[in-house]
Amino acid sequence: MDGFCGGMNITKYFIDTNMLWWYFTKNSKNHKTVKKYLDPLIMDLDNRFYVNEFVIIELLHLLIKKSKGGYKLGKELLSNKYPFLHILFNFSNLTSIISLLEVLNIYGHDTTLGGRDSSIIVSMQTHQINDIITNDGGFKSVANLRILNPITN
Repeated sequence: MDGFCGGMNITKYFIDTNMLWWYFTKNSKNHKTVKKYLDPLIMDLDNRFYVNEFVIIELLHLLIKKSKGGYKLGKELLSNKYPFLHILFNFSNLTSIISLLEVLNIYGHDTTLGGRDSSIIVSMQTHQINDIITNDGGFKSVANLRILNPITN
């Protein structure tokens, strides 16, 4: 656990797009596995879950393009119907974009990590989040991240 807030130990998780897609899309191939993994974590009030603007945009795109009722679910996600999920808005200034450029320069040459993934790393660093729930193996190359992958568990 990391962080200490008001007498509680808080564990912070960043959730990647693939996990959210599988969690919210009942007919997706990994829905049951991801739901079984995430539901107990979500029910634990000492846990916090984060995405950044790029992850939520990508999820909204997938919901609209591939899911019946995707628009409605997208509206619900943006209206705080799912209060366990916090959207971070980190890229509204040049300093954040420069940080993303620095991360891209470190990982963009020799790994599969691209711009969206670099935005995740910057968001996680900015908010002191060490745990990422993802099925993206590219994050293995990032030091000091704990990768939680319910698909391989």
